[in-house]
Amino acid sequence: MSRNKRVVSLKGKLLGGNNPILIQTMANLKTSRVEDILRMDEDLTHLGNDLLRLSVLDEKDAEAFKILSSKTSTPLIADIHFNYLFALKAIANGAAAIRINPGNIGSEDKLIKVISAAKEKGLPIRIGVNSGSLPLKYVSAKEEANAYVSALKEVIKVMEDHDFYDLVLSLKSSDPEVTYQAYKKADELFNYPLHIGVTEAGEGYVGALRSSVALVPLLKEGIGDTIRISLTDPPRDEVLAARALLKALGLIQDVPVLVSCPTCGRTQVDLLKVSKIVSKHLEGLNVNLKVAVMGCPVNGPGEAKDADLGLAGGVDSFLVFEHGKPLKSLPEEEAIRFLLSEIDRLANLKKQQKN
Repeated sequence: MSRNKRVVSLKGKLLGGNNPILIQTMANLKTSRVEDILRMDEDLTHLGNDLLRLSVLDEKDAEAFKILSSKTSTPLIADIHFNYLFALKAIANGAAAIRINPGNIGSEDKLIKVISAAKEKGLPIRIGVNSGSLPLKYVSAKEEANAYVSALKEVIKVMEDHDFYDLVLSLKSSDPEVTYQAYKKADELFNYPLHIGVTEAGEGYVGALRSSVALVPLLKEGIGDTIRISLTDPPRDEVLAARALLKALGLIQDVPVLVSCPTCGRTQVDLLKVSKIVSKHLEGLNVNLKVAVMGCPVNGPGEAKDADLGLAGGVDSFLVFEHGKPLKSLPEEEAIRFLLSEIDRLANLKKQQKN
């Protein structure tokens, strides 16, 4: 496994080494909307988010870090483009880390001022290289990936020349293959933690699948210390997708799993509606719990007997089962209520056993 990078701290959360992979997302609101950001952060934290990145477009956004950093325990990363002065102000106002794009931060003397401010406060800088950092088009994925790494190498040299080593690296492309190859190369060359993701992946299942093409092999090879699944959808969807991916790969444990069967002509109930209700209820439950929502007796307690709890549709009714053993057969609404109450009971029991 490749994960054993230099450790950096973001407001007490450790990134790198053999520490858990941290999930992050980016707010889709202007940072100066302080109360809205705080409400969003509370919801995202409930869902399992670890780090939150915030855009800094102007003085008001930079000033907002003063309030935000004092009212949340979430490490807030200031995302800086074009104006290095906003980085200095965000650092002074309590940002936990800075993200810069070497393609637009400006001259080296400006970068040095950001380095100096970050060093004084003891906070890390994430160097985010993407296609906007590179002036040319490339004929192959390998050639483009090498260009990402070369651009990164130049900035790292400036950082290290000024004795700054609290770095996080990212090399994101909208092309999954370029992304994969760039991170593979960076993992071989640099001893800094890696923030992995596919940029501009798109919306919904398309974005999640495009991201997975690059992220699954990277994570299986032990590459990546923090992850964002970049979607056009709301930030909460990014967090849920990241949790589901890490859970599926066995990289995190305390996340519930919902399995539901594909519908067919045997299905006599509105399985999609029921599945969405159960899925919503499972959001934010930080327990290792498997729940099944199945469409008929064929795919019911038999195929889903390894589930902690489940429903199997019949004709206008559902069978509720636990570890494959029938509990009750109830009309839809009653069956849903009973299942949700059993989920809460079992989740609380598992939490007590863990503690």
